[in-house]
Amino acid sequence: MDLKIICWNVQGCGDLRFLPAAKQFLRDCKPDLVVFVEPRISGRRANSVIFALSFPHSYRIEAIGFSGGIWVAWYDTVTVDIIITHFQFLHMRVMNKRIGSSMLATTIYTSPSASGRKLLWPHLRRIASSIRSPWILFGDFNATLTTADRLGCAQSSKPSDAFQNLPIDYGLREMGYQGPAYTWTRGNASVRLDMFICNSYYDEAYSESAVQHLLRMRSDHRPILLSIGSSIRNTRSAPFKYFSGWQTHDDFSRMVTDNWVVDDSMSVTL
Repeated sequence: MDLKIICWNVQGCGDLRFLPAAKQFLRDCKPDLVVFVEPRISGRRANSVIFALSFPHSYRIEAIGFSGGIWVAWYDTVTVDIIITHFQFLHMRVMNKRIGSSMLATTIYTSPSASGRKLLWPHLRRIASSIRSPWILFGDFNATLTTADRLGCAQSSKPSDAFQNLPIDYGLREMGYQGPAYTWTRGNASVRLDMFICNSYYDEAYSESAVQHLLRMRSDHRPILLSIGSSIRNTRSAPFKYFSGWQTHDDFSRMVTDNWVVDDSMSVTL
């Protein structure tokens, strides 16, 4: 196994039950890099938790009260260079010291409010437009790509147009997964809010990758695990999904022409 990255919305690291659960989780999964979002603690309390988990390296975007917060913690198997920080994301370069390869990675904790999320998407679009190397985008997006990603939600609830347009406009793909379909559950509602997304440069460089939805512990979010260099592929690959909003996009015809593969017996009419 070359590299393992985990993202977990822990919904609070200050609870006495968090440390035992997190230590067991790290022993079982043996990740190289871990992202904790929504820690709900900061300062000295955050330092004490990271120390107790025995991470030799870490970087934090502090929570504001009980809101937000992103912790990135890693072991000596990787190096991490922080490039851009924002209260909703952290953009970095991750180098795998075992084989000397690197990638860009942007970890997300998107605001639960629609107005807050509107502040994020332009930043991600600027980052996406500038990248010409392997890149992964991952975390808790607090938004969905398709109606299939939501179960038991209000009828008025719908996927995010701004989120949908990001992969369309910049040639990204959602990476599929193994395990249960939904990463967040509360009451009768289940939603897939947490995911990994990558660009084509990543696919070319790291063709063997698998994403898993892990068991829920304490939080109502499942941790998500990306294993790179594994011989185990996703048993459930990302299905083809047609977004009705695509037709209204200015570059819809160009996108289909550039990406649709046909043989001599087929034709595409736009």
